[in-house]
Amino acid sequence: MRTGMRIADRYEVTEAIGSGGMGQVWAGYDERLDRPVAVKFLKPGLAADADNQAVVERFKREAKVTARLDHPGVPAVYDAGMIGEHLYIVMQLVPGTELSDLIAEQGPLPVPWVAAIGAQICSVLAAAHAASLVHRDLKPGNLMLTPTGVVKVLDFGVAAILDVDLPRLTITGDYLGTPTYMAPEQALGPTTVGPRADLYALGCVLFELLAGHPPYQADNPLGMLHQHLEAAIPDVGDFRDDVPAALKDLIVALLAKEPQNRPESAAAVYTRLLGLATTELPELPRTPQDRSAADPTSPYRFPFGPLPRDSVAGTRLVAAQASPRSIPSFDEVQEVRSRAIDLIEEQRFGQAADALQSLIRRAAPIYGSRSPEILETRLDYGAALMLAGDYRAALTVFEELITDLTAKYGPDHDWVRECRQQVATCQAELGEGTEALRTLRDLLDAGTGPERLALRYQIAVITAGIGQVADALGHLESLLPDMRSVHGPDSAQVAEIQALIEHLRRLSGDN
Repeated sequence: MRTGMRIADRYEVTEAIGSGGMGQVWAGYDERLDRPVAVKFLKPGLAADADNQAVVERFKREAKVTARLDHPGVPAVYDAGMIGEHLYIVMQLVPGTELSDLIAEQGPLPVPWVAAIGAQICSVLAAAHAASLVHRDLKPGNLMLTPTGVVKVLDFGVAAILDVDLPRLTITGDYLGTPTYMAPEQALGPTTVGPRADLYALGCVLFELLAGHPPYQADNPLGMLHQHLEAAIPDVGDFRDDVPAALKDLIVALLAKEPQNRPESAAAVYTRLLGLATTELPELPRTPQDRSAADPTSPYRFPFGPLPRDSVAGTRLVAAQASPRSIPSFDEVQEVRSRAIDLIEEQRFGQAADALQSLIRRAAPIYGSRSPEILETRLDYGAALMLAGDYRAALTVFEELITDLTAKYGPDHDWVRECRQQVATCQAELGEGTEALRTLRDLLDAGTGPERLALRYQIAVITAGIGQVADALGHLESLLPDMRSVHGPDSAQVAEIQALIEHLRRLSGDN
């Protein structure tokens, strides 16, 4: 795979973001729908190797089973196919933070957070188990906390179909899963693994979220498997004193050596966790490196609640931060900006915006957010967001630009005035017409030349949009002779104003 490679004349791969036992995962773009995607590729050569036909079949089955697993906690599957010797699955690109990274940055998490994360995982597992699907590799690295507080369960790549009429798909000689989170029966062979193996792994995950480390530790995989099989179940209360007895008892039950001694189902575990997940807590402090660590109790405390305004602009492309990148050179800054212009001309506005945002995140700490190159890139970014229809994010970008541009060039600089006009446009598109008019009138008072005509026209249109038809007609009728004088009586600008005047007169009953 390589950056810029196109698949099925539709998907462009842009950056490798992960790898697993079966292959690589790349960030990419769906050019047709202008949205980011993740593309998962089977390891090179496996599809062509007869000895690995079981792997190929399991990879195909993963695409089909995951596609029918309709749950908000599972990334959506969009497409699947083959390019050369590479099988691929196109999936939803999930923004957010892996729980493994969250633990590394924050340490042990608050009890309600742990309970909420566990309850969300159980909801996914209940749906998967109902579809005869066992995850087999549940671990913090396969769990993503999104900016909305939703937990996504990733990588059903080692899942097994349990239907009696289907062959079990395994890699000969390999244990499917990660030893640190592997149920004792999973170490004995894949044919003995059922849904309760996922509950055991969940117990390991909950323990780690509370204690900051897994329940068992060993120097090598074989030693780890021995711990799961023989070691006494540890008490998470030995590592912190605020864990409720109900949660400690649940973790002990989940870590039972024998599957039949664990809770009956993921649905039963969900019920036990739910009551612990609804305590209202402030969010953990967000680090500068990761601003998407949202509160996982939010889906329970604020069902379908909107994102805080200050988090909207930062949710577009978290995958850009998933892997270290080299410091961008000046030439690369110009190259990305040029590429973004090409994308805009192709009407791939979202991809252009994401490319510019990624560049700004990498380059601004080096060159400074107020350097001319970065300021121009930020202007491009705001414009791309507007073209993509993301007016809320664009509004934030232009408001921040006004502050920085004013500090560098003064309040009367052309870029400052341009940003203020863009702010008004965003406000109008977001239904904030009164605020937009206030911004435009301030600009009009200080404006000169042809700029005033454009501002007057925009004021008239927004005035009509907030229902003040008579006032809008007055603005347009006074503007019309000035537009004729500047652009000519047969110009497109004059024709547009005349058409709008006629339309508003019909609406007002003044014919």
